[in-house]
Amino acid sequence: MPMLRFGWCDHYCINYATVNKMRIKSIRATAVPPVEHFEVEGVSDLVVIAGPNGVGKSRLVSGLLSELQQPKGSNISFLVESTSQEEEQKWKKRVLDTTSVQDRQLLLATLQENRTRRLFKSGVLYYESNRAITNLKPLVYSWEFADPWTENIPWNATFGGLSNRFQDTIHALFKKVQAQKSSIAAAAINLKKQGHKSMNLDFGDPLDPFRDVFSRLLGPKTLEDLDVRSQKLMYSLGSGKLSTESLSSGEKEVLNIAFDFILRRPSDCVIFFDEPELHLHPELSFNLISTLRSVGERNQFILCSHSPDLISSSLNDTVICLTPPRNGGNQAVVIDSTSETSATLSKLGQSIGIIALGKRIVLVEGDDNSLDKKVYSQLTRARFPNLVVLPASGKNQIASFGTTVSGLLEKAIWGIDFFLLCDRDAVPFGSDAEQQILQHSKVRLLGRYHLENYFLDSAVIAEAFRSLEAEHSWLRSPMEIETRLQSIAVEILPYATSLITSRKMRLEVGNVDVMAKGCHGQTVNGVSDLVWSKAAAEKQRVDMALTEERVRRVTKESFEALSESLKDGSWKVLLPGKQIVTRFCSLAGINYGRFVNMYLAVCEKNDFEPLRDIVSIFEQFAKCEDAEQGAQPDAHASGADAG
Repeated sequence: MPMLRFGWCDHYCINYATVNKMRIKSIRATAVPPVEHFEVEGVSDLVVIAGPNGVGKSRLVSGLLSELQQPKGSNISFLVESTSQEEEQKWKKRVLDTTSVQDRQLLLATLQENRTRRLFKSGVLYYESNRAITNLKPLVYSWEFADPWTENIPWNATFGGLSNRFQDTIHALFKKVQAQKSSIAAAAINLKKQGHKSMNLDFGDPLDPFRDVFSRLLGPKTLEDLDVRSQKLMYSLGSGKLSTESLSSGEKEVLNIAFDFILRRPSDCVIFFDEPELHLHPELSFNLISTLRSVGERNQFILCSHSPDLISSSLNDTVICLTPPRNGGNQAVVIDSTSETSATLSKLGQSIGIIALGKRIVLVEGDDNSLDKKVYSQLTRARFPNLVVLPASGKNQIASFGTTVSGLLEKAIWGIDFFLLCDRDAVPFGSDAEQQILQHSKVRLLGRYHLENYFLDSAVIAEAFRSLEAEHSWLRSPMEIETRLQSIAVEILPYATSLITSRKMRLEVGNVDVMAKGCHGQTVNGVSDLVWSKAAAEKQRVDMALTEERVRRVTKESFEALSESLKDGSWKVLLPGKQIVTRFCSLAGINYGRFVNMYLAVCEKNDFEPLRDIVSIFEQFAKCEDAEQGAQPDAHASGADAG
C-alpha cells in the first residue's frame, strides 16, 4: 500500500536547527508620553509591566512596537540577544544594540524575512487591549484552496493587533479543511489511475491542536468538525451541539486569542499582550497565559497588566512596576517577592499585585465581603476616584504598628501611596499606641469604636423604614428607635467592658516569646533548659502585667466610663456598634445586609452627611501632601517589625 504524507501534522515536525532565534534583553525608552524614562535590563522570557491606569503602559508598548517596525535608535532602543549559533554567525555578534545603525539594519533584516502563516518564526505578535471582533465577512467558497498554512504573509501583519487579523485566522481554518479534502480526493483519484484499489488513511487532522486548546481552556466543551459551507464554529456539551456564538464574552475572547495563536504557532518570537486579563475571570486568564506559553518554543511574552493575581504569580519572572514620572528618574522598578514591602502586604492580607490597582491605596479592615469594604468603596467611588479601597487582615499587626508597616506608609513605594484606616477598637482610646498611630498622616482611626457605630442615627433609621412600615410603627419614630437602641446598649455594657479590658490587657502584655538564644550545638537537655529559662522570664513579665489589682482596676475604670457614656450620649462612640446593630436588626426583623443598604441609601440622599467624619478622612487621604512625593525604592520599606 502506498505511503503518502500530506503534511497535516506540521505542528509536530519543526526543525529548530534552522530557526532564527532572538529575544529582547533590555529596553530603554525616553519621551514616550506620559512615560519620561523607562529602562530595564536582563529581562526574562515573561515580562509583566504593571501599574495603575493612566501611567502609560499601553502607550509605552505602542512605542516599542513602532520602534521594532522602523528602528531609529533615538528615544527607544533595545539590546536584542541571539539564542542560536546560526543567528550569531549571521549577525557576527551575539547581541544587537539598536543605538547602532548597523545593528538596527541587522535586526530589521531579521524581522522582515519571509514568513508563512503557520510556524511563525522570529517575529513579533501583538494582542491589543480592545480585542472586540466585529464585521467578520464570510469566506468566499471555492472548490480549490491553496494550503493556507504555507502561504506567505506580510512580515508586519502581526503588529496590528488581533482585531485586524482575526478574519484571516478564521478563514485560514476553513480554507485548511477544504484544502485537505481537495488534496486527499486528488491523491485518491491519482492512485486509482495508477491501478491502486486502496490508500493509506493515516493522516493527521489539522484541527487537532485547535481541539486540544479548546478543551483545555473551555472543557468539558469540545470543538466539533468545521463545516465549510455554514462557516460556523460549533462545539458540543453533553448531547447538545451549539454555536460558539452562545459562549460567554470571556470564553469567546479566550477562544479568539488561542485560535489565532495556535494557527501561527510562533517560535522564537516576542509577543506583546496588553491587558490579557481584560473581561476574563482570573482563573481563565491564568489558564490562557499558561496555554500560550506552552505553544511553540523560546517565545518571550511582554504583558501589560492590572491583575494582582497575574502580577503576584509572575514574581519568579520579571515584574516591572511602571511608576509616575519623578524628576527624570527611571520609572521602571523591578519587583520581587522577597522585598520588605511584599512581606508587609502579606501580613496585611494583600499581595504585591495590588500595585496595579491605583496610585493611592487605602487598606481597611475586613475582607471583600465586609461592611468596611462596602461602605468605604461606596463613599469613594464618585467623590475620590484616585483612591482604591482594599481590605487588609491583621488588626493586631496594624495596632502594634511595627516599623515594617510604618515604612510602608512613610514614603510612596513604586509610585504607590498606601494609607490605613482602622476601626477605633484597633487601639484603646487615649493609649500610647493610639498616639503613636495618629502621628502618621497616612493612618487614621475612626472616631467611633466600630464602623457600625455610624449606623446608629435614629433619624436616619426612621427615614430608611418610612417606606416599609405602617404609619404608627415604632420603626418610623426616631424617639422610639433611640429608646430601643439605648436599651440594647445597657444590655451589652458588661460584654463591652470585658471586650475593652481584654483589648487593653492584650496590648500591654503583648505576644509571648520563648525563642531562646545560644541554642546552636546544644543537646536536647541544653535546648530545653534555654527555652524554659526564656519561658520563665516571659511568665514573670506576664504575671507582673496581669496582677489581680491591675485587672480589677482596669475593668472597673472601663465599666464606669461606659456607664457614664449612657448618660451623656457618648455610648454611640464608645460601645461596640457591631453588636448593637446586629441586635437591633433582630429586634426589627430585618436582614443585616438589607438594613445596611437602606441606611446607606438615606445617607447618599443626604450627601453622606451622617458619615461626614468618614468622608473627611478620605478627603485627607486624597489631598495628603506626602502623596505628592516621588516614588521611592523598596529600601524605604525596610525594617523589622517591632510588634
